[in-house]
Amino acid sequence: MFEGYQFGHIELWSNKGRSGDGPEPHAVRKNGQRKWTAQEILDEAERIASASAHVIQGRPGPQILPRAVASFRDIRKAQEEASQVQEPYIRRAKGRRPVPVKRKLRKDAATLYASVFSLPVLTEEALANPELKREALDVLEQALEWECERISKAGGVVLAGVVHWDEEHLHLHVFAVDPVRGRVDHLHPGRVAKEAVNQSGEKKSKDRGKRANVAYCDAMRAWQDKVYEEVFAGVGLMRFGPGRGRWTRKEYGRAKALQKDIATREARLADLDAWEGAQEVRQAELDAREKALEGSEAEKAQREGEVAEKARAAEAVRADAVALRTALDIGSRAVAYRELDYRQASEEREEGLEFGPGAPRSKKKRERLMHAVRPAYDFVVDLARKAFNIRRRETRLAKAEAQNRKAAMSIADERERAGQVVPKTLAQIINDEPLPLDRDAFPGALFLARSSDPVALQKELDEMPNVSVRRTWVATWQSMKICDERPDLAEDLGRGVAALELAAHQRGYDLESGKHHPEKAEDPKRARLHVDAEPDPIRIIRRNKHRVLTRG
Repeated sequence: MFEGYQFGHIELWSNKGRSGDGPEPHAVRKNGQRKWTAQEILDEAERIASASAHVIQGRPGPQILPRAVASFRDIRKAQEEASQVQEPYIRRAKGRRPVPVKRKLRKDAATLYASVFSLPVLTEEALANPELKREALDVLEQALEWECERISKAGGVVLAGVVHWDEEHLHLHVFAVDPVRGRVDHLHPGRVAKEAVNQSGEKKSKDRGKRANVAYCDAMRAWQDKVYEEVFAGVGLMRFGPGRGRWTRKEYGRAKALQKDIATREARLADLDAWEGAQEVRQAELDAREKALEGSEAEKAQREGEVAEKARAAEAVRADAVALRTALDIGSRAVAYRELDYRQASEEREEGLEFGPGAPRSKKKRERLMHAVRPAYDFVVDLARKAFNIRRRETRLAKAEAQNRKAAMSIADERERAGQVVPKTLAQIINDEPLPLDRDAFPGALFLARSSDPVALQKELDEMPNVSVRRTWVATWQSMKICDERPDLAEDLGRGVAALELAAHQRGYDLESGKHHPEKAEDPKRARLHVDAEPDPIRIIRRNKHRVLTRG
């Protein structure tokens, strides 16, 4: 519940918000400033820098409540399309019969409907209190839904609502258009009432103008009353502020508290009515069920038997689930401690489980263990197979590392005997140290940083023969594929691959086959810089299979 009074306002905007001396919508504002254009209004709603000097810095940006669209770009697009609609009119010329034609809307025709609803809630307090923020958004959602229903009946389309968190009080903007007629004057209740008086057939006069203005004000008061009754009265807000009744601060405080108490009591009564209605429905269901159960004792006994059978089946399912979970826990622990190992399939037996090195020595305990995992036997076999494959892969890796260390030791001994320096990489392999993953680990690859000089790079690529470009490309591409653990290196290598492929494309050089096709070059000048290519593979053209006799 909130304390204070409601605030609602409607404005219509056009593509050309100029000043004028005529009636609405072209009148000058009371402060003498011209009306804003529709796009300037959307700039302010979107918080474009040039239109948001009044906002509080550091607050969250605008929050869109989607309806027909979900972005400011789509809101602008819908307004621009509505302003391009052609409206029908009757062309009358002297000596000719009237002709129905169409013409584009005037630039100062109102094509954007915008209403605003503000709550007596400080945005700073709403942002600091999640519960208050949730309640305020709920009320603004109700106001948006109310506007959607009213505007839809009038023939318009609500595009979206926009909640602003960067001004003093929390408020909602509602934007709507009419994609068929273009103009949105019929969505404004005050303008509809005023137009009805002006189009009544009565001759234009000062009295008619006064009555049109009275109709405008009455329609807007009715709009305020309606939104109050259907939205804001239920959350404790007042219809009028203290100025209407000329209340003192104390009287205004009492009025706010009274309105909040009334709204709270009405909400409780509504909850009570809903509860009583639910109880009546429940009682009717119970009466119908009791009447149905009064059919026959046989049917009752049959239903009780079915219920008991379902209960027994559910209990059996629950027992099976418990046994399966217990078997999985015991089996996974047994596989982890190698009490049970994977037995590979053979001609005599299918795959299964066998006791591992960590199995209990007692025959009785072994039988108990195997019996415990029996409900989840297939799952445990699958788990043991995965563990077996992991151990086998680790064994192969260990053997390969041992062979690499042995080969590295042999190479190091040979280099020492020859008086050569043992590379640091060989020493790391011998001492079983992890090899560093850096640029030095990928000789022949092309690394390109973001800050690389494009002119120097192009010069370096132009100096490389075609075969060198291809070999550098292969080394760079393969290095990029194995740099998953170093995304920074992979990114630089990726740029290197792209640069080499671009250079080959400019020359007409096929990196896959190693062939040079100057006629396909994108840059003929660069195609003439280097004409080398990979040699063709040696092919045996003819093979003589006849034996030749020679003297010994």
